[in-house]
Amino acid sequence: MKIYNACLLALLLLFAACSKMDDTYKQFIKNGEIPYAGSVDSVKVFPGDNRIQLSWLVSDPRVTKAKIYWNNKSDSLDMVLKRQYDVDTINVILFPIAEGAYSFDIYTFDDEGNKSIKVSTTGQVYGERYISSLLPRPVKSALYSNGKVAITWGSADTHVTGTEIRYTDAGGTVQHISVPVDSNTTTLSNFLFSDNTDLAYTTVYLPDSSAIDLFKTAYEAIAVKGPPVEYAKTGWTAIASDYDEPSGRGPANAIDNKASTVWHMSKVAGLTYPRTITVDMGTINLAYGFTFTQRTPLDGPLKLIEIEVSDDNTTWQPLGAFTLLSAADKQYIDLTETVSFRYFRVIVRSDYKNGNFSALAEVGVYKR
Repeated sequence: MKIYNACLLALLLLFAACSKMDDTYKQFIKNGEIPYAGSVDSVKVFPGDNRIQLSWLVSDPRVTKAKIYWNNKSDSLDMVLKRQYDVDTINVILFPIAEGAYSFDIYTFDDEGNKSIKVSTTGQVYGERYISSLLPRPVKSALYSNGKVAITWGSADTHVTGTEIRYTDAGGTVQHISVPVDSNTTTLSNFLFSDNTDLAYTTVYLPDSSAIDLFKTAYEAIAVKGPPVEYAKTGWTAIASDYDEPSGRGPANAIDNKASTVWHMSKVAGLTYPRTITVDMGTINLAYGFTFTQRTPLDGPLKLIEIEVSDDNTTWQPLGAFTLLSAADKQYIDLTETVSFRYFRVIVRSDYKNGNFSALAEVGVYKR
């Protein structure tokens, strides 16, 4: 009997609960069931330059219209959809639209005016603010020689897709060259080098992998350096921290324009690196870099060096450390910035034999 009463009570409670649910539901369908149009699916957003593209799928065959809202519904676009397949891909570009971040609400409608459930998405629109923030790809150097310019590029931003170069060739024709982002060097042939050389470049960005527009920096001029021109060593003098006195191979041999003579460091036991040679050019010169010629045949040539410069032989400015090649050809050490000085000194820190002494055939200074 107790079991029967308990079951009866449970049924009464279930009936009461269902009645309340029905009452809540009925207030929404008191005028009949609400039909909805099929909502959009697989929404994609493609950012652009003061524009944005939206894409979605429509599968409900009754849907013939769509409406997009943005800016808190203060802006909208009505669309008539031309259906072709059971599942259609719809694409729309909103233009013009101000730069910024947006939220979009998309509704669809059927021929009877029934509206779908809202589908929302977000997207970014790019414009002048974004363009003004872009940096051109760095140019390490642009060197002219024998009718060609060799451009060496620095590392590019991760959103850079390439570089475009504009220049005037020797025939007076303006050339446009596209450079892939993975290229570290570019050589321009038939180049006209003069004081009025026209050579500029723009860097191309893709802000997002799905973006529909490329963005470019303003054109930047590339400063072309002509071929190295060594200063004449007439009147130069040199002193050294030491040299091999028994052989008479002193520091003057390093500035006599003869690769066959060398400044040879002292072989006296106990002497080791650093060894220094100091040169007085007799006048202040503007330098783009230094030249070095190793002694030949190569026998433990110089490896790590430091260079310092001075106007008065008292106060010295360090230009940095450099590694020379173990090679017989003349080497050119380009400076990152031009510098003027009268005196320079080379501090030798090591050689390719890991020894205590070595020799240098020639050292010089060049302009362009």
